[in-house]
Amino acid sequence: MNDTPAPGASADGPAPSLRAYLGLYAAGFVEREEMVATVAAWPFEVEEGLDEGHPEPTHQDNTLSVLAAARLLGQVTREDVAEIQRRIDGRPDGPADGAEQRP
Repeated sequence: MNDTPAPGASADGPAPSLRAYLGLYAAGFVEREEMVATVAAWPFEVEEGLDEGHPEPTHQDNTLSVLAAARLLGQVTREDVAEIQRRIDGRPDGPADGAEQRP
């Protein structure tokens, strides 16, 4: 069973963990379409305290770096990331990185 709350879950509960959710996907507990839609809607956090020796903020579970690390670890595919990015770019609040909408 998936115990990781979905984005927008109750503010009273623990913050959802993108790292944990992607782990569930990699283990086969989440279907691809559900994962892509969920991650594209994820409330990404701004990355804090980046250190060149540790490019992924280990204390943050909800950053775009977590998604990049999942790609490098083979938990998600290049196609998964491209589809997630396409959906993020199409969100009403715009791209997650704050850039202008991409063509």
